[in-house]
Amino acid sequence: MELTNGEKSIRGKNAQNNLEELVARFFKKGDLPKFTKEYRLGKTGFKNNKQFYSAFHLEITDSEEWILFTTTSLRTDRIKGNQWDAFNLKEINPKIKKAFLIYPDGLSKKENEKFNKQQKKYKNNTNYSCIDDILSYEEFYILLEKTLLRDFRSPGKVKDIQGKNFENRVAEILSNNDNLKRWNGISNIIDGYHYPIFATVLNSFNIKENIKYIYATTDPKNIKKLPSRGNPKTDVLVKITTDNNDTIIKTLSCKRTSSKNVSVHEYSAESFSDVLDKKNHKLKELLLKFQEAGSLKRFGEYNIEKLTTTILPCNDKLSKWVLGGIGGAGDPTSQWASHILTYNNNNSIITCEDIESYIEKLKNNNIQGHFGTLFSWTYPSKNHGKKIQLKCKIIQ
Repeated sequence: MELTNGEKSIRGKNAQNNLEELVARFFKKGDLPKFTKEYRLGKTGFKNNKQFYSAFHLEITDSEEWILFTTTSLRTDRIKGNQWDAFNLKEINPKIKKAFLIYPDGLSKKENEKFNKQQKKYKNNTNYSCIDDILSYEEFYILLEKTLLRDFRSPGKVKDIQGKNFENRVAEILSNNDNLKRWNGISNIIDGYHYPIFATVLNSFNIKENIKYIYATTDPKNIKKLPSRGNPKTDVLVKITTDNNDTIIKTLSCKRTSSKNVSVHEYSAESFSDVLDKKNHKLKELLLKFQEAGSLKRFGEYNIEKLTTTILPCNDKLSKWVLGGIGGAGDPTSQWASHILTYNNNNSIITCEDIESYIEKLKNNNIQGHFGTLFSWTYPSKNHGKKIQLKCKIIQ
């Protein structure tokens, strides 16, 4: 159904507000030095000093600035206006190096194809453009994050920041009221904030009742440390209130990576033994031997065979503990992960499944780790002889 002009205006304003939320989160963290909403400049010598406009102006560094335009539909007449503004703003302020046109995630396939088609015209030099790129919220988020992290020299530090950014963003997306309105079908003029991620997670929760409210958080005050002072598997705690005022709690373990294998577990051999089978002294002995060896080669063929046989009855328990913390220490409601959320940095594909379904997916994909388990066994670089580290393939 065709939207009225009033509805189009509301939809556009909503999209701009959500883009502001995206930009503001980098500013609040201190990563983005400054941003301005409704940026306006005029030509020297003319009375109108606010003739040219962009929805947002970002100060990336002292010498690099960006301007952003927003839209919810591709209209060539409007883009021509954005082009004119971009041309003049760049000319007036030479520090403006990039201009982007940003559109919401979760549009129809037809609308996305229009944006992609126009984007290709700019990238292939079919059309001259003062707008450097046309990007979805998700594409722009990744670009902005990458730009603001480009001066970090440590790849490990970058991965840590990206991981924490993802967890916080997921919490914001799930708590976003516009997303819930769209999910509940309350409004057909709200595109939401990274709505495809919201829908992926909510679909995996499989909640049959209508949802009135969602509160999601990464705050350690709510999730807390384990009794050992270690981190629980839960990265995002989600509290859902239904129309019947029932409270449903879901917990997410988030894995954002560019690699096919990620580290998922790091504990002492004693902890492995306590969780898997405390009374099995042979298992504990073999686990301690592997911890000391740290590699299959040093562990030896005889011990490999023995551990494979001994740990077999514990494999399902191991998988649930490794991926969800299930059966280990901590509060089952808030610190054991009910779901695993994966995000691929290479293609932005996101999946969310409950822990048992993810384990079954690993099995169905014939993932073969060490000792007949789903995991690769090794040792953490700074804790050789003190802990065992497990790695897992990421399946989407």
